[in-house]
Order: sequence, then structure tokens, then C-alpha cells
Amino acid sequence: MELKVGRSALLSGLNLAQGIVERRNTVPILGNVLIEASESWLALAATDLEVGMRTRIACESAHPGAVTLNAHKLFEIVREAETDEVSLRSLDGDWVEIRCGRARFKMMSLDPRTFPAMPTAAEKADAAAPADAGRTELNIGAKVLTTMIDRTIFAVSPDETRYNLSGVYLECPAPDTVRMAATDGHRLSMIDRPAPGFSMKGGAILPRKGLNELRRLLDGSIEGDTMLCVEAQLAWVLQGNTEISMRRVEGEFPDYRGVIPKTSRYQVAVGRDALLAALKRTAIFSSERYHGIRITLATNSLTLSSTSPELGEASETIDVDFTGDEFSVGFNATYLLQAASAVSPESEIMLGLTDEVSPGVLTTPEDSAFLYVVMPMRL
Repeated sequence: MELKVGRSALLSGLNLAQGIVERRNTVPILGNVLIEASESWLALAATDLEVGMRTRIACESAHPGAVTLNAHKLFEIVREAETDEVSLRSLDGDWVEIRCGRARFKMMSLDPRTFPAMPTAAEKADAAAPADAGRTELNIGAKVLTTMIDRTIFAVSPDETRYNLSGVYLECPAPDTVRMAATDGHRLSMIDRPAPGFSMKGGAILPRKGLNELRRLLDGSIEGDTMLCVEAQLAWVLQGNTEISMRRVEGEFPDYRGVIPKTSRYQVAVGRDALLAALKRTAIFSSERYHGIRITLATNSLTLSSTSPELGEASETIDVDFTGDEFSVGFNATYLLQAASAVSPESEIMLGLTDEVSPGVLTTPEDSAFLYVVMPMRL
């Protein structure tokens, strides 16, 4: 193999691979990227067997072929290069020469035939019959999908043993509507968006890592449209010349609708920026293990407070329109911070509170299709 490729295009492709390729692998080939060169295109692929990435980059190839190179080291080489062009050439003994101007590197290639097979989107599209009941396509704006990911993914459970909570649930709750929901058992984040023509039987749990990589891909095409395809075992997105594929999470997503309060006794409006800043300051003295923070409602005031026997205490009061009996309720400060951060700056947040033992509900008039439920905690 021998080729020349633009540095910036190659760097963009390798950058996408960084989040997929783990630095520590029990299978050495999974630490590499696959580079396949044709006469005018370079195909770059990376996978961890659960999430995969494939992208095509224009190049000049004198001798087509394939190699696999360490993903992280190749990225560092291209990132530090001072030239606009990078050349790769196969040498004897599975060595590959990389030239960036006057800089020269030699890397060992593992056998490309041992790289895991990755079907392309085109192959899957050709194989899928129109009557395939296990295939669902969602055509949606990249910006809309980005917002949906941002407002749900932080609520995914970090506990890898709770498989059915380790991803975001995608479903069609009503005709021409798409919903994403995520929960870790302590809070629930849910968002709906219009999706003309979209229908889906049941739902699918999409893994957090795959959605994070999809989010990175969409950053570069925020104004365009994209298609998310969900099949029996896989979900994938083809955006321009780049595809992100992910294996669906097995298991049944819990019936989350039962934890959503039908009503809240009090609806308190508070500025998002003021609430977020107050949460950050008062959380300084919250417990490092439980991150507890207390919200106290009194006439025309909302007070946030935290205490640590070893360090001290903090409190801050925000003016709000509230009339009713004074009461307080405890929440995990991190859960509130993440939800408030997902709301657009300079907007308003509505806090739905009932008493010290009932779930709190966070919504925003700016986006009536976004809902966040958080369970209280004892302090």
C-alpha cells in the first residue's frame, strides 16, 4: 500500500476513532484502526466490538492495500505534523512508513485480515427488504438529535451490571413522534420531538458510548439532517462519508411512566442561570459521597443549603414567586446540576415540588416536551 492524504481530513477521522478505541485491550487488533486504500479513497475503521466507526477520505493511492496501525499513536503523529499532507507506505515485514514533511516514522501493522468485519450502511440498506419489520428509520435534523442526546444521556446509569439502564431508550410514544428517555433508578430524563412518518414497534436501548460518539459526529454537521436506523441487533447513522454503528443494549427498559407525578402541589419559576450558579456554590459543602443539598421554600424565597460536619456549611437564597406553607426537601446536587445544565442559558426553569417525600419535577417553558424527574433523599 502507498498513498497520500490531506492531514486535516485524516486527523478528523482519527479523532472520531479516539473515543471508540480503548487504550487497554486484551485483543491487540482492537487497539488499531483499519486503513484500506483504493485508487482515490481511503476507508478508515475502528471498533471495540460494541461501537464502530467507518469513514471515507479522499486520497491519492499509487498502490491500493490495507494495514492496521495503533489508533492513538497514529493520531498523535498526524496531530503534531506541520505539513498539509501525510503519506503512508507499506514496507517489508509488516512495517509501515509514515512521512509528514521531513519527519519519518515506522509503525508495525497487525494483519488487516484479523480486523473484525464491519458491514457498511450501504450493504445493510441493500440487504433490508421494505417489509422488514425489524428495521426502523428515523429521519431527523442533526441539531434536534443532538439536543435529545444532550438532555437524556447524563441520566444513564453508570452501573454496568444494570444492563437495561446502561443506555437511552428510543421509542415512538405517539404517531409521528420520537422519544428518548434515560434513568438510573434515581432520576428520569425524557424528551419528545416531532418526527413525521416515524413509527416503531416497541423500543430500543441505545448504548451510552455509541450515542456519545454519534454526538461527536453530529457536532460537525449541526445544520444538516441525518438518518438513524435501528435494526434487530444494531443501530447506525450514516452522516456524509462517516458511519457510526452500535450494538443495541439487551434487556427490557423499565416502565418509567409510573414514576412521573401526575401533578405537583407547587410550581416555582426560577431563572436557569441563577439556579445553576447557586447550585454550584452551595454544592461545595455537600457530602462527597451523597452530594446532598436541601431546598427550602418559604414566602417569596427559595433557599439552597448544604452542610458537611468536617468542612462547614453553605446557603444561598433566590427570590421566587411562592406562597404557601414552608417546607424543605433534599436532593442530590449533581442530579439537579446536570438537569439545569441541559436547559438553554437565560431560560426559565419550573420546579414542581409537593413535599419532602415526593419526587421533584423539572421542566422549562422554552421546551414543553422536556421532562426531568428526580427522587428526594433524606438529609
